[in-house]
Amino acid sequence: MEASPELDEVTHEQEGYDSLAAGRVRDKFGDSVWEINNGSGFLVSSRNCEVWTNQHVIADAALIEVFPRGWNRSAGIQATVINSTPRNDIAILRLEDCSGIPQAVLGNSDLVQPGDETFAVGNPLGRNPDSISRGIISHTQRYRDSTTPYLQTDAAINPGNSGGALFDRNGKVIGINTAIDSTRYGTNLGIGFAVPINQVMQTVADLRQGPPSWGDAGFSGIVSTLTPDEAEVLQVPGGGGALVVIKTPETGPSQGRLEAHDVIYRINETAIIDTAQAVRLVGHYEVGDILSLDLVRAGEPMEVEIVLGEGWQGDSVPAPDNYDGLLGLTLEMWGDADGDRGQFKKPVITKVHSLGPAHRAHVASSQRSVVVNGPYVVPYLLDVKTVTGVAYQGKLHSIASVEEIEDFARRAYQDRAPLLLEIEYWARRNPQNHQTNLELASTAFFKIMPQRAIAEVTNPQFRKVMRQSVSRPPFEFNKGQAGSRNI
Repeated sequence: MEASPELDEVTHEQEGYDSLAAGRVRDKFGDSVWEINNGSGFLVSSRNCEVWTNQHVIADAALIEVFPRGWNRSAGIQATVINSTPRNDIAILRLEDCSGIPQAVLGNSDLVQPGDETFAVGNPLGRNPDSISRGIISHTQRYRDSTTPYLQTDAAINPGNSGGALFDRNGKVIGINTAIDSTRYGTNLGIGFAVPINQVMQTVADLRQGPPSWGDAGFSGIVSTLTPDEAEVLQVPGGGGALVVIKTPETGPSQGRLEAHDVIYRINETAIIDTAQAVRLVGHYEVGDILSLDLVRAGEPMEVEIVLGEGWQGDSVPAPDNYDGLLGLTLEMWGDADGDRGQFKKPVITKVHSLGPAHRAHVASSQRSVVVNGPYVVPYLLDVKTVTGVAYQGKLHSIASVEEIEDFARRAYQDRAPLLLEIEYWARRNPQNHQTNLELASTAFFKIMPQRAIAEVTNPQFRKVMRQSVSRPPFEFNKGQAGSRNI
């Protein structure tokens, strides 16, 4: 096989609440904390620096970084989402720079046959870049509750391979690795699925024309499959399977057209087999098309027409916090405080503002929790992060006040230069025991580019055309005490 042009790791940092791996951005104790989700992708255009991957790899992404093969820097190449669709699970990205990254050669998935040799390339489990696994094509049209006729392969595919290329023996891309069947414990069974590259190319061509769109009949969550034997009991004509409406739809295209216990046995003159087949059948139609449903209602055959609505409901958009200052940090001096707080004489990080400079640099704030003590709920500090130094223009300076950090931030902002913050991490040996002492656990450095907050961000990381946006309500870690500063 020719040398793979694979981009072995596409990582992104997301605004959300859960993650496919240790890695998405979520609100934890009222503060923004990064979690990194891993996936794979491949370059398809050196001229436009265009990368293709799975939509679920970059869904709700706040920041996307691409790490090409052989990349040895801690930060990757920034990428922008051009467009994506959850329907076929395809996303188009554009890199800020793709110099030196080889371009993939696309094959023809229509020529693929069972038994053909395959090679899956990517970053399995998010910690094994440059991995190649070999297998064969097991099936060429495997539907998985969708309209996509997946290629099935026994080449080893794991979480982290998503979005990576499936190559043929000539080094040409024949699919995008997307999903696996596994045991309840996540063990790979040698059953992997890839979106055929010909379908990917058609989907990409559609996405270049605008936001995704597909017809929706409003069946989701309201229908269940009847086998031919079960349908026979309900005297359904035709002797085949059917769909039974399990609840009357209250919204969507089926509202006012279908009722609970309707039994649908034909759609546009095509007999129903099961729910998956009905989904594929509806998938051939577009918004505004009319479906003619033959059904049985209360024992009487009848015909109902449904006008298809829009299936795509838009993306959720991570909302950046507004903040004062240049670093997106809230700092407090605790030296005169009682209890645990009094031992910290350096500026304490009490808030990291979502998508601000410090957040993008992976700085985390001090965290707290509560313990139940009889009838009382007692708050306590889980850990503390303090800023002990600032490196600027080649020199590391010790820090004793918030004002000193503000001064360095202003100078760096004017010079368009980065700062390096020295941050101490203090934690309890037993986080569940609030009576144990906070001890110095580690010291780390974080490179931050000072930047002012923008109230309304036209962020190139996010799609330009949105049908809806979901903003996250603010939640303060700390109400703020005398001496607290947002910087």
